[in-house]
Amino acid sequence: KISAGSDSTSNSGLGALGSLVSGLISNSDVSVASMAGTWKYSAPAICFKSDNLLKKAGGAAAATTIENKIAPYYKTAGMDKLSLEVKADSTFTMQFGRGSLKGSITKDQDGDIVFQFKALGKVNVGSMKTYVTMSGSSDMSLTFDVSKLISIIKAVGSISGNSSIKSISTLLESYDGICA
Repeated sequence: KISAGSDSTSNSGLGALGSLVSGLISNSDVSVASMAGTWKYSAPAICFKSDNLLKKAGGAAAATTIENKIAPYYKTAGMDKLSLEVKADSTFTMQFGRGSLKGSITKDQDGDIVFQFKALGKVNVGSMKTYVTMSGSSDMSLTFDVSKLISIIKAVGSISGNSSIKSISTLLESYDGICA
């Protein structure tokens, strides 16, 4: 979860209810242009790829539990200092800890938002569909399919040599069917 211009690292206060709402909202009405601006990390975000999985996993309680488990790993890896700048030309810079990713954002023919990642601004480390939810113009939640996110995290970890990033991928591999 990221907020416009916020330096807060606390949860939004919605707890399990916020996780449930985030887990059910579609990003079909979010445009790349509406994402323009500078955003700062506030807390991990989890959503489920299907309503059925949400029910099986215990819903919002499971999302909150997973968010709480991954938060320390985010902090260790420096992701709690993450900032995302999305420019009007659909390019982005994601700064975190000791590294950064750059790339571009598009909306595909199905209406899905896709991030194209480049490490060190040049090395293509992949692209992936991104689930985006926005609450007004001040809060945005970005989540990626964990199974695909792991490949990006591993590529960044290999390039940067950051062992904390490698630890995050190990933890996330234990969750199937979620987006983080």
